[in-house]
Order: sequence, then structure tokens, then C-alpha cells
Amino acid sequence: MKQISTLFAIVLFSIVTIKANAQFTENFDTSTVNSLTARCWVLNGVSTTTTNGEAINGTSIYTAPPVAPGVKIDLYTPILNFASTSTTITFDYRLTANLVGSATRSIQVSLINLSGVIVASDTITKGAGTGTSVYQYQHTFNPITSGNYRVALRITGALGSGSVRLVLDNFVASNASLNNSGGGCTLVAIADAPLPVKLISFNAMLINNKVDLTWMTASEQNASHFAIEKSTDGSNFSDIGMVFAYGNTTEQKSYEFTDNIATSNNTVIYYRLRQVDIDGKFDYSSIRIIRIGKQAENTITILTYPNPVSSELRVTVPNNWQGKKITYELFNANGQVAKKSATSNGGQTEIVNVSTLAPGLYIMKATCRDQIAQQKIMKQ
Repeated sequence: MKQISTLFAIVLFSIVTIKANAQFTENFDTSTVNSLTARCWVLNGVSTTTTNGEAINGTSIYTAPPVAPGVKIDLYTPILNFASTSTTITFDYRLTANLVGSATRSIQVSLINLSGVIVASDTITKGAGTGTSVYQYQHTFNPITSGNYRVALRITGALGSGSVRLVLDNFVASNASLNNSGGGCTLVAIADAPLPVKLISFNAMLINNKVDLTWMTASEQNASHFAIEKSTDGSNFSDIGMVFAYGNTTEQKSYEFTDNIATSNNTVIYYRLRQVDIDGKFDYSSIRIIRIGKQAENTITILTYPNPVSSELRVTVPNNWQGKKITYELFNANGQVAKKSATSNGGQTEIVNVSTLAPGLYIMKATCRDQIAQQKIMKQ
């Protein structure tokens, strides 16, 4: 009897171990969008490819190019049963062409329950300079509550030529097994709840070894604060500051935060906002990227006065700019050019009339050939 009990315990332990070590895999080989959909994948805006230079291994899936801010392409796995309190999500990805300028591509990897609520999430972002090499994503979500979830991949991006797509392959979810019996192919998409803050702009500008972050909201409801997050790889972010929100308002409000990067050795820095409401719920802004070139020993500067200014702004430029063509541009908090002028034979001081500009924060940018100098001003 004791031997039978022991044998039963060993078998039971083996079954539990096998279940806990199960993993869900999909390499997409010989698959089509229709065959994947029949297996309860949700792939809107997605195609398959076997083209050399695009496909990663055999057959891969690739997305339409999300080039406009706010455009989202969502991919969902079938319903999976996670038998453990942690899971590691792994997949390979690549771009079909190099990203240039201010272009970005982001992948938000989330576990969502069958009601469409995100229970765990992680985001990676690739910026300009990213080539077509194959990268591997790997992230462990821990702790989670064991149960049924879908894995959602939300693809977003900004700018670019419009031809840069994301290719995905070799998807693996550890401690997971297919369980469509819990809901078949019925999908409840990610529940995008109304945000307490309607963000209408977020900009980052490098000025004399400092990054000025400015943003504007159209309205706020039960908003608590903004956490400013910073990253050197576009994936792992940490808080560097906090700015309290107005809370409740239907008027436009402007905010700013300055990050001193004089001692930074990084060539690329990523910034984003975490918008937090009074209940602790939060959402992220788009990511802004600052590229830091080698700074000259004597940083080029301009002098602007009076500051704050109400009507006439005087801009004094370096001596070696005099007699050359100089372009002056004023950027508002939305990053738009509010005023622009140029002179073909610059003097030491130029007067710029700003009387017609709305009160607020502006950036004066002066350009002489390949040299640029910037200064923050406040219009009364």
C-alpha cells in the first residue's frame, strides 16, 4: 500500500511538473494569416512573408507601418492558460529598413485577461539609427496570478518613410498552454479606459547640456501628477522627477521639466511621461529621443534679453557670426515654428518683434551655417 501511494505521488508530481514547465510556441512556418486566425490568433494589419531580407526564419509575420502618432496595431495570441505565477515571453523581431531622423517603432507586450484588462506590461522602443539586424525580446512577468490570458503585442510608431515594418517570429510563452476552450476565438480587445489627462503635446529639446521637456494638456480630470522617466536603451526606464498636475481643468495647461545631462556619457537618451491619476491608474506618453553629439569645448551660446519679454526680443550672437547669414526661429511649446526671420548680413544684435505671440514658453533657435545655438525665453 505504501509503495502504491509513493508511486501515485511520483506520478502526480511528474504531471504537475510537466504542466508547470509547459510552453506555448509559434514559429509561423507554413502558416498564413487565415490559418493563424483559424487557430484564434488575432492579426489585424498583419501579413506573412518568406522574402529574403524580411523573414527571420522560414515564414515570419510582419505589420503595416504605424507611422502616425496614435495609430496602434494590436496582435493577440490565442487564449493561454498560465499554470505558474511567472512567465517569460520571448520572440525575435527586426525592421525591414533603417529608421532615420526622429522615427520610432515601439512594441508594448502585455498580458490581458479575458475582459481585456492589462494585468502586466512591458515596452521596448527603437529609434533612428536602428538597422535591420535581428533582435530578441525576452522579459519575465513576475508575479502574475495563474489563469487564462492572451498575450497582446501593440505596435506603434512615429514618423519615418512609411515603408519601415516590424517583422516578428519564434514566439514563446513559458509556463503556458493553449486553452481556447475557455472562450474559443472570442476576443475582448484591450480596454483603453478614458484617460484623466488629454495630452496634446510633449517635446524634448537639447539646450546647452540640458534637456528641456515641455508638454501641454487640453483638459484634466482627477489627475495627480506626471512622472518623468528616462532611459538609455529605449526599454528600461527609471523616474528622474515629478511634476504635480493641476488636477481638474478644462483649460489648456503647460508644464516643463529640465534634465541636466552635462555629465552624461550616453549618445542617445529617451524620455517619456507617466500620467498618473488620483486612483493610481496611469498611462504613458509617446517617447521622445535626444541625440547627443560631441560637444565643442566652448559651447556656442546666444544672449536673449529682456527675458521675460513682452514686445521686442534682442538676440546677441557670437562675434564670428557677424556679417554672415543668420536664421532666427521661435518654437512654441508644441514644437511648432511660431516666428521665423533671416538676415544675410548679421549684426551682433538682432531685434525680433514678439508682440503678437501668445504668452508662454518659447525656444529661440539661431542658425549660422552648420552652427546652432538655442535659448529658452518666456513671453509675457
